[in-house]
Amino acid sequence: MSGMITTGTSSLSDYNSRSVVIEVTGLCRQDVMRTSNYKVKVPYSRMSQAMQGITRMGGKVVGIKTAS
Repeated sequence: MSGMITTGTSSLSDYNSRSVVIEVTGLCRQDVMRTSNYKVKVPYSRMSQAMQGITRMGGKVVGIKTAS
């Protein structure tokens, strides 16, 4: 973004290398029981698309954590 200043090491502010773990419940898939929790690791840049897909499949996002 224009005018945005980042501080710290470049590895912390590198948008493309970050990933997140999305914890899901109630996901309706053949290989996952509907009542179990399910974790999905995705790149940060694809988090929005992954969350939309989870919602479309009937899942509910329980939590989101940054992955190391």
